[in-house]
Amino acid sequence: MNTVIERLLHAFGYALAYGLFFRAETPETVVRRLRLAYRLVGVRIEQTASINGMERTVFRCPYRSLLAGRYGEKWVCHEKLDRVDDGYVTYLKRHKGIDYNRPRSCEQLTGCEDSTCCFSEVSEPEVKENGP
Repeated sequence: MNTVIERLLHAFGYALAYGLFFRAETPETVVRRLRLAYRLVGVRIEQTASINGMERTVFRCPYRSLLAGRYGEKWVCHEKLDRVDDGYVTYLKRHKGIDYNRPRSCEQLTGCEDSTCCFSEVSEPEVKENGP
């Protein structure tokens, strides 16, 4: 049952991405749209940064402890809502050639160990050179 829900959430995110990222062709325009989408669903953005062509957004997940008593902390925020973000990842990679690293725990980010925060990153894909 959970995999069916997760597949539906992924498909929803993929379909939503067509409208959300319409005419967004650069990491800067994609991240502006993502930040708008975050705000529309009640996410409070804590910090934004542009680092070597990569756009980073640090934010608080308002759904982090929703249903935590039954399913464990982060269940809604990281296990279910991330499937919608996975749809965005698939769409952006396939149709825009843009890398979107969906939200991850800030505990993995140097200088932002706040366990109540998450971060996401948007960038041009790295070009890998062929060796000799």
